[in-house]
Amino acid sequence: MEKERERMLQTLTFEILHMERKNLRSKSKTDQKMSEEIQKVIVEYARQL
Repeated sequence: MEKERERMLQTLTFEILHMERKNLRSKSKTDQKMSEEIQKVIVEYARQL
């Protein structure tokens, strides 16, 4: 169970970093919009636990 949680946390971290990197390149989203998207991803992963 602990390994699964660690794997999910690592996957979540990489997904968020990918979103941030993509946004830094395009500058298409404001900080508020980016924050909302990150919150959605975190909630989605939390529901899987």
